[in-house]
Amino acid sequence: MNFSPLKIIENHLYLLQLENYDLKRFGRVFWQLGFKVLPMRQSLAWTEKLKAILIVALLIQFVFSALIFVLAQTITFSISISIVIFLIILLLSSWLFGIWAAAATAILLPLDLFLKKRVIKQAKDKLNKHKNLKIIGVTGSYGKTTMKEVVAAVLSQKYNVLKTKENKNTPLGIAHLILAELTDDIEMLVVEMGAYQKGDIKNLCALTPPDVSILTGINESHLERFGSMENTIAAKFEIVKYASDKAKIILNADNDLVMKYYQDYVGDKKTVFYSAYNHKFCDYRVIDRQFLVDPLCQRADIMHKNDSVGSIKISFLGEYIFGDVIAAIMVAREFHISTEMIRHALMELKPIDHRLKPIKGENNILVIDDSYNGSIDGVEEAIRVLAHFKNRRKIYITPGLVETGDESHGIHYRIGKRLSKACDLVVLIKNSVTSYIEKGLLDSGFAKENILFFENANEAHQKIQELTKSGDVVLFQNDWPDNYV
Repeated sequence: MNFSPLKIIENHLYLLQLENYDLKRFGRVFWQLGFKVLPMRQSLAWTEKLKAILIVALLIQFVFSALIFVLAQTITFSISISIVIFLIILLLSSWLFGIWAAAATAILLPLDLFLKKRVIKQAKDKLNKHKNLKIIGVTGSYGKTTMKEVVAAVLSQKYNVLKTKENKNTPLGIAHLILAELTDDIEMLVVEMGAYQKGDIKNLCALTPPDVSILTGINESHLERFGSMENTIAAKFEIVKYASDKAKIILNADNDLVMKYYQDYVGDKKTVFYSAYNHKFCDYRVIDRQFLVDPLCQRADIMHKNDSVGSIKISFLGEYIFGDVIAAIMVAREFHISTEMIRHALMELKPIDHRLKPIKGENNILVIDDSYNGSIDGVEEAIRVLAHFKNRRKIYITPGLVETGDESHGIHYRIGKRLSKACDLVVLIKNSVTSYIEKGLLDSGFAKENILFFENANEAHQKIQELTKSGDVVLFQNDWPDNYV
């Protein structure tokens, strides 16, 4: 354990930032960790907000220690002893720095909200000047980033496109993008919209009202934050509800919850459906699908009675990608992009980092990096990918999924049962959910000696080289954040 006051302060700020300054969630993790100082796998982002919190928190800590100093003097300690007490209290109070940081966050909240609203208003004012700009909004419990990248790549064949960066999908992040990078020559803005609660997508639609709204799917991801599946469903459908009356709505027909509830939200809006698995509501068909090992890619024919694209090859491993391709074709046709341009964009697409991205290692070992996959649908897709490697030993490394709330036991038990039929070795990172995966594996007859536990991800990554041999396929699924136990 690290007793350095500076390390303690850094660690508590790190946890606060990981929780996006949500004091309720920060308080929970601070209490659960019991003032422990954990290894930090990422660096602090020293934003102006974090710097302000640090300064105010240090002032609160100093005032607290000074009050103890004053109290010590009233108990007739000598000045020298009181100073020693003051310094000791100042040092020991570092263990409580999370409390001081939380108090500082609360004190700065009104100013923080004011500054955020000002930035968002500036972005909205700038956006309003771009009368001919078309906005494509993408949301869902999973698959947002890949959909955004595929759609943006196709649109870029004809238009100047600006898209949101990485996972920066909050109003403030999008506002900063608009202020910094939206220039007069931009014709298309592709916006990934994230949400942790009802109203988040509504606010994003107010800032960037979509001309095309894409809903990739709904599942239990972030259920702990939303509180219930009812809230999750309502939150995701805000991209439909708060789109303009003339907006085109594109929905994932392969997702049961989307199909069950879409009629409650679409009204008279023009609505179409995409599907990777030839759902009857989708007018496109994926024919003669093939998974190719050399080169590692997939091919299929995308057929339609009036709008066939023909044979395409794409270097993504998940079958879901054909649904994304069809959605991108629908967007492309909305903006008069030719079949030749569509095919060229798809051929040039590369796998997205940390999302079923294949990495060829030494000794004929294939690593599949799926470390940003944090949903049950993504897990199902990853297991389907592994099944394609018939004659190779398959190793699956996972800490499980976070924020699955009351569904956690059942979700992870089912993951274990599915893994039992797809993998030869399962490596689990110890935490509050991996025992459920183990039980699912064992109840399905998976050999106990082929289940390995490690204390943390760093240890597992270090040991994996000793566990692998020539020809193995190793899939890393999800990365358990440091603010979860």
